[in-house]
Amino acid sequence: MKKPLFFASFAVIMLVLPCLVSAQTSQPDQASTGELDAAIARAEETRKKASDFDCPSYFPGEWEAAETQYANAGSAKTPAAYNTAADAYNSVFKLTIPLYAQAREDEIMALRNSLVAAGVRASFPEIFALADKTALSAQDRYKAQDYYTAKDSAAKALLMYQTMTSAHNAWLAQQEIKEMEVERYDLDNFERAGKILNEAITAYQAENYSLARENANEALSRYNLVLSAGWAAYAERRFSLAETERQAALDVKANIAVRDLFNEADSNYKTAVVSYDSQKYEEAAKQFINAETLFTAARTSASEKRQNAAEIIKKAQEKIARSNEAARQAEAITQGGSE
Repeated sequence: MKKPLFFASFAVIMLVLPCLVSAQTSQPDQASTGELDAAIARAEETRKKASDFDCPSYFPGEWEAAETQYANAGSAKTPAAYNTAADAYNSVFKLTIPLYAQAREDEIMALRNSLVAAGVRASFPEIFALADKTALSAQDRYKAQDYYTAKDSAAKALLMYQTMTSAHNAWLAQQEIKEMEVERYDLDNFERAGKILNEAITAYQAENYSLARENANEALSRYNLVLSAGWAAYAERRFSLAETERQAALDVKANIAVRDLFNEADSNYKTAVVSYDSQKYEEAAKQFINAETLFTAARTSASEKRQNAAEIIKKAQEKIARSNEAARQAEAITQGGSE
């Protein structure tokens, strides 16, 4: 009876022993795998962060070196190799972040300064203050090393200033159209642009800045279409006026009497015709205005010269007449005395 008991115990031990050995050996393997996974995750996280903040653009050489470390880690598949790659990405990130933050600030300030110079801050202080607050928040987040929040705040502030710029440009185009009184040349686009610009303002107030900017840009595009049609009609009108004044100058021989002034006017006129034929209507209109002004000056100057010349001739004729009268009287006296 003892032998069967021994063999039964032996059999149980043989069955359990492999499980014990397997459990003992798997614990170090699991620990190594966990350490490797953590190192891989760290490397991937630092790599993504460095890429998100444009490190390759600012320090391409350092970025390539970090990429080489990352590739080597993929071959080695050890925690140490991945941690080395992560450290390399972190080094590039630390070099980049001050430059990246300054570039965003410069971009924002350039837009902001142009809006201030255009008087937008004075006209819309509350809207402007909100954008300023967002920009300052981005600076604070960078200082606190809350980089992704800072990045989002800076992008939001930039979009707010861009939206204000688009809306202001649309408003300027609207005012130009009204001053030129050319709404009638494309009334549909003019009226539609006004509605879309109002929608942009509503979207901005609702903090939907992407939609606000999209609407403001569409309004600007429509106003530009109106201006294009208006400038074409306006240039045609200025062409007619310049041509009329040119002929008036020729009628008084301004091309001869004041040749230099007439030639300057004619040069502007011919340049304007070229611009007009090239459909550069705004440019042509301004050149026709210059030509018209110079032709007027040439005509006036030539007329004055003719007037002066006529007066000189008249005075000369009067002088000759007086001389002839004096001579006649002298001759009569002489003849009377001889008798």
